[in-house]
Amino acid sequence: MNIMKAMETIDLEALMEKTAAEGNGRTVVWQDSESIAFLSSGRKRRMDFHVDPSDEVTLVLKGEQRLHCLTGDGEEKVVTMGPGQMTLCPGGVPHSPRVDEGTWFLVFERVRKPGERDRFMWFCENCGKKVYEVDVTVGNYSDDPVGQVHREFYGDEKLRTCKDCGSVVPEPE
Repeated sequence: MNIMKAMETIDLEALMEKTAAEGNGRTVVWQDSESIAFLSSGRKRRMDFHVDPSDEVTLVLKGEQRLHCLTGDGEEKVVTMGPGQMTLCPGGVPHSPRVDEGTWFLVFERVRKPGERDRFMWFCENCGKKVYEVDVTVGNYSDDPVGQVHREFYGDEKLRTCKDCGSVVPEPE
């Protein structure tokens, strides 16, 4: 017999205030055997594109998010969302959520299956060529796997330097 876990109500306004007061830009709302939900204020000056093996649903709670996506032929499209608006980003689509100060959004996705890997890519702002790409296993979201990838990339100027034109991807503020 399948026993249902206890359900609880989550006060998103209170969670945004608590997360901000703690000096954090994100917090895991839940992570169970099949699904993940996290609340985020976004990464400032985010320039990477993330490729998630599963679908992601994003709901904007405050502010504005511009979700940059790359089409199959490499063209960049932007989906703009305000409070109360949401979108589905299909698995496998390179995307980059970019936000203004004061923006908060909720992301729902599924737990990765064994062997699945997420990909992160940065492109040169000067010539458009790919500067860096890495595939990682995303496990527990409370360990901030995206933050780990960002710290590795931004902590090494060699990784941030375009091999074609020599431009350096700037560090976020």
